[in-house]
Amino acid sequence: MSSRRDSLKDIKFESTSHAGLWLDKYIVDQDNLDKTRRNLVNEVCAIPTPEAYSAFYKRWEKMLEAMGVKTRRATAIGRMVVGLGDESVLETSVALHHTYGVPYIPGSALKGLAANYARQRLGETWHKNSEAYQVIFGNTEDAGYILFFDALYVPGTGNNGQPLHPDIITVHHPKYYQGNKDIKPPADWDNPTPIPFLSATGTYLIALAAPELYQQGQRQQWIERTFEILGYALKTLGIGAKTSSGYGRMEFSSEPDQSALQLEPNEPDLQKVENYLSEIAAIPDKNVSRQIQSYFGKLGSMKSDRARIIVARAIIERVRQANIEQTLAGVGWYKALLTLASKK
Repeated sequence: MSSRRDSLKDIKFESTSHAGLWLDKYIVDQDNLDKTRRNLVNEVCAIPTPEAYSAFYKRWEKMLEAMGVKTRRATAIGRMVVGLGDESVLETSVALHHTYGVPYIPGSALKGLAANYARQRLGETWHKNSEAYQVIFGNTEDAGYILFFDALYVPGTGNNGQPLHPDIITVHHPKYYQGNKDIKPPADWDNPTPIPFLSATGTYLIALAAPELYQQGQRQQWIERTFEILGYALKTLGIGAKTSSGYGRMEFSSEPDQSALQLEPNEPDLQKVENYLSEIAAIPDKNVSRQIQSYFGKLGSMKSDRARIIVARAIIERVRQANIEQTLAGVGWYKALLTLASKK
């Protein structure tokens, strides 16, 4: 009877492979394990985000919106690795979506990070037994008032649109760390052991929800306070492993309030704005990168700043829906657009 690895050894890597499945099941060469691990990490990083995931992500966003769930986008500053200590053939791991093989952040990790930040940094008002702490984070008998959803990867973001990247942990004194009492103290001539692992980049959709009725309509205030705590925690403490080395830091993206600005019925730009908004919304995803810049050029034809800001925000939203925000992030006209859209 042949082993499973013998049965799998003739299967060749393809760009359409499932990243999580390939990482977990398709390491077959046990004779040169170090080289095999490096190759495996590189192969997994080369797998593009599945097209089916992009469709799933759009459905997920629409479902959250229909349910009244509040969302914000958080972008990794550098690299992030969640689930490093989970069981894996590489001795290191990374949290990947079971169905689509893309990185994500478990809701439990977000809740734990925010709760830890509240206890450590926010003083007596947020100690473990305080009312505010228990409302949001709960206790051993109550799960708390705020529901933390898993944060899903936004398709097309990350370095060159790829969310996963090869990384290395170097153990400089492996024998010493094994705890053998007969081993001499660590020295500069010890042989370091490089261990490959996967880290993630990109933007992630963080979603929070709460019951409709709580303390006379204070639902929105509690959600906003939770986002505030989580934002500070992501930026200062970081999420996941290796945060002491700078991994896991994230920042919330600027999310202008689309409802904050409205034009009066008698304003001269009203018809023009309505036309532009309809045209922008109607652009097919595949054509957004080619057509959307023309609407930035049309901003100068409008007389009021308020009209320009409304159209600018519509352009940004359409870019995000088409998953090309990362591509345009460093482009001059898009940076100017972001600055305009952030005005109130």
